[in-house]
Amino acid sequence: MSHRWMFDVLTDLETYARRNGLPQFAQRLSEAAGQAARELAAPPDEPGQAPHRAE
Repeated sequence: MSHRWMFDVLTDLETYARRNGLPQFAQRLSEAAGQAARELAAPPDEPGQAPHRAE
């Protein structure tokens, strides 16, 4: 399953936050997207676990 939708949602929320005077929330959303990208790019933690599909 593609994870693209999750990044789309986080980006939409970040845009909303910036446009509505919520700069700290926007920053947290940006950080969350970065963290998600890093975790999805990392190999699985446990042997036998399916790899992430980052799209």
